[in-house]
Amino acid sequence: MPLTTLLLVACAHRAPAHDTIAWDLNPGVVEQEVRVAPVIVAAEAPHADLTGIVGEPLRDERAEGRLRRTAQVAELPHALHAAVPGALNAALGSEWSGHFRDTRLPVSDVIALTNAVRGESVLSETLSEVARDCEGDAVLFTWILETEGRPLTDHHLVGELVIQNGVPVLVDHDSEPYAVQAHVGMALVATDGEILFRYQDHYEELLVADNSVDSLGRRMAKDLVGDIVPLWLDDPASGGVWVADSR
Repeated sequence: MPLTTLLLVACAHRAPAHDTIAWDLNPGVVEQEVRVAPVIVAAEAPHADLTGIVGEPLRDERAEGRLRRTAQVAELPHALHAAVPGALNAALGSEWSGHFRDTRLPVSDVIALTNAVRGESVLSETLSEVARDCEGDAVLFTWILETEGRPLTDHHLVGELVIQNGVPVLVDHDSEPYAVQAHVGMALVATDGEILFRYQDHYEELLVADNSVDSLGRRMAKDLVGDIVPLWLDDPASGGVWVADSR
């Protein structure tokens, strides 16, 4: 189904009480070009955990693995941002004839969006204002509110095989597997200011030795898009109301 049946979704998490959008299905038309705005990183920079399972300081060789994983977690917002357009394009399928194109934003707009996703101003209004100044038919926004990387060696014995997110993982210091959590959001806003959809939620994925941060970003983007696809590609005539951040 083409992008003519978009669901308007309002998300009140971390937003002021007056930042509300009507709970209605909102058909919108984006037939050609979607501009992809830079990712808005409102999360604090991750800090490396350099203590062991009982609080002991880690030796240099063990600390190196933690530092490497922390650097990857810091790169996650950009990996996710790069993967979201592809995930959306795959969801739209061959019936949609449009395309995605990166765009830049003035520093003032980036600051305004960062403040808005943190709840310091009205996000819906800020998204609309920024989109009105962009070219194309619509603007795709992504933002990161929180990122956290948790080393499995802090909670499990070395050599233990644990099941994390349904995946068996061997806990050791060589691979230093991390459970990565992120609170992320996205919105598609027409360049006339109309919000076509808006959504945010928490996601958790694994970062292990044979897994790059780009792969992690693709999996998280697929989960994010997969949560909204059944809704904003559904038939508006079917009715119904759905509230974001319902997990």
